[in-house]
Amino acid sequence: MYSNLFPKQLRVMVCCLVYFSFTVKPIHSESMNSYGVSCKKNSSLVELSHCIVSKHPNFRVEEIKLKEISGRKKIASYYFPSNPVFSSYVATRKGESSGPTFLSGPNAADNFQVMVNQEIFTNGKREISVQIADEEFKAQVIRLESVKRTLEFDALKKIIRYRYLLLEEENSLNSLNLVKELKKVSKARVNEGLAPGIDESLSESEEIRIFKIWNQTHRLSENAKSELEVLLGLPFELEIMPNNYWIFPKELPKEKSELIQMAMQLRPELSLSEKEIELSILRQNEVRRQKIPNVTLGAFAQNDGFNEKVVGGMLSLPLTIWRDYEGETFIATSKVDSSIELKESVSRNIKQEVLFAFTNFIYLSEEIKLYDKTKMERAETDLKNLQEAIQFGKIKIIDAINHQRILLQTKLNYLNTKSEFELSQIELVRVLGLTSDSLEVKP
Repeated sequence: MYSNLFPKQLRVMVCCLVYFSFTVKPIHSESMNSYGVSCKKNSSLVELSHCIVSKHPNFRVEEIKLKEISGRKKIASYYFPSNPVFSSYVATRKGESSGPTFLSGPNAADNFQVMVNQEIFTNGKREISVQIADEEFKAQVIRLESVKRTLEFDALKKIIRYRYLLLEEENSLNSLNLVKELKKVSKARVNEGLAPGIDESLSESEEIRIFKIWNQTHRLSENAKSELEVLLGLPFELEIMPNNYWIFPKELPKEKSELIQMAMQLRPELSLSEKEIELSILRQNEVRRQKIPNVTLGAFAQNDGFNEKVVGGMLSLPLTIWRDYEGETFIATSKVDSSIELKESVSRNIKQEVLFAFTNFIYLSEEIKLYDKTKMERAETDLKNLQEAIQFGKIKIIDAINHQRILLQTKLNYLNTKSEFELSQIELVRVLGLTSDSLEVKP
């Protein structure tokens, strides 16, 4: 059912396009926009999240690592493990003749030698190095996608949370203005002897309580705003965020087992752990091949002490006696086992995240139904009527305080529930491995 929305061929094609783009075009660490999305005030929520990701140091570091691995691929493609070694020597030999005296005299001979040595790969070491470099590059592409998704959904959550903090701040401010009006009325009543002095004390205490709530919400909203400004690199105001809402994908499976299966197919973290297992096995095979050392071929030309020309070749092979690579084999084997266990850990985490996200989404979707539009409009009307009743002295101070607390708390509960519900939608899309575009945004 959900495989039709995200066919495997499409995912493979996307990975190939990413692979091609990184291999053909150089990666510039100073590029400010990896997604082709500029940080503009009229951008959508998803575009803003893309902009945040493109400027985030964690994402940029992973891009640079991809460029680093491209260099490793080039190193692995070398045909020789080292450069050739050229050596030579020149010597002059002198001696006395052992013949008759009248024939005796000094003898001299010139010795020289020229030699070139070249180490070569044996036992398929170059081939497996190239294979490891290719797999590392593919793993880094998957890791880059995983980091991108994590930062992107985290940015969406921060933006949504900031929006609702502003709404909560506005709600608290309205409550604070209302209680200030209540304090003025209560003070006037007390001065005219129409109400006991405790009414003024109650209104002042309520003002302090509401101010504390507003101040705390205002502080949280300012901190959220500054965080977004740092991430975006531009001033972040309320008008930057379009007033959109999410339309959750409808063609999703309803059973938990199907949701888990879907996440296992789409989450890049699991693909990355599988790729790490393949890499650890390749590195283990590489260590095994190191037990057979590389040979060195040489050729030389020399003139010996009797001025005779000699041309020859040589073959040198290190003996594996002291260095048997036993320790390296233990390490490589341990890394294979560790990668397998890491995959199991990632699999469990994905299952747990899916179950948590699905549970939150289900229960919050039921809770949000309690706050229908009619109820919230009636609460707004009751608040306005309460304000008029306070101004004209039609209600007791203690009753006004209690009514105000109930009505404003209802609105605050609605904002909290709606905020958590939207965040649960984003989280469920993330844990299932879907893209942010799966959340349809309507004005």
